[in-house]
Amino acid sequence: ASVLIQRCPACFGGVAFGRDLSEGGDIHVATDGNFHHRHRRSAGNSPHFYDTSYFLLKAQVDAIGHHILQSRKSPPRPHKSSVPHEAIDQCENSYEAADGKKQKSSMESFDDTGVMALICRHDIPLFFANIDTPGEQQKYAVALIDHLFTLLPPRATVVTLYDVGCVLSRSLDQYDILPSIITKHLHFATTAMHAYGHEWACQLEYNPRMSHGLGLSDGEGTERLWSRLVRLIGIQRSSSVSFFDDPPTELTDSLS
Repeated sequence: ASVLIQRCPACFGGVAFGRDLSEGGDIHVATDGNFHHRHRRSAGNSPHFYDTSYFLLKAQVDAIGHHILQSRKSPPRPHKSSVPHEAIDQCENSYEAADGKKQKSSMESFDDTGVMALICRHDIPLFFANIDTPGEQQKYAVALIDHLFTLLPPRATVVTLYDVGCVLSRSLDQYDILPSIITKHLHFATTAMHAYGHEWACQLEYNPRMSHGLGLSDGEGTERLWSRLVRLIGIQRSSSVSFFDDPPTELTDSLS
């Protein structure tokens, strides 16, 4: 899609897609949440005067969340895993990002408690989603990935680096969260810095430094993005919702 080519021609400007995931796939992206970019409930909103180009609509994210809840009502389907479930359980218990129920921000004062970002391997932001729950639930990462695939050629393969990529990967294997047309073109890895906090059995499969074809993709570009956006934290907390939902043009131009 043209919007992806405009944001990163190096990642999305090609014409040949379909590289096997075992060889690194066609596209590397990373996702992560930040709970410093919050919006005060008392700040209110302003009249609608433009459509956001970076942020997913709340209805789109909530629809994914509802679908995940419905899918989880069915028993987990059997699947072949290269990592023991006990190891992934340990990873899930070790990381806050894997605990969607853990409160990271107060819902009393804030209506948006954080931001979830999806970036390409060159640290260019592709899309964002407002976090409006106390914790970092899977629906935000899934919604961003699902939206990305709607804009990609059918044959394109994607490797997604995420702090708890092992946990999200297992969820997609166990439940009908994303259609098979997406999951068969999708592979997960952990981010390089967080990988060493995972179980060894998990690292052998998901550590990007041990994954063939990932090169120097480390998935830590989201941390570098948050560092570049730090000056917006104070502004966004008291701005209108419309301003909060799209970064200033000057900033996004400089990021791209």
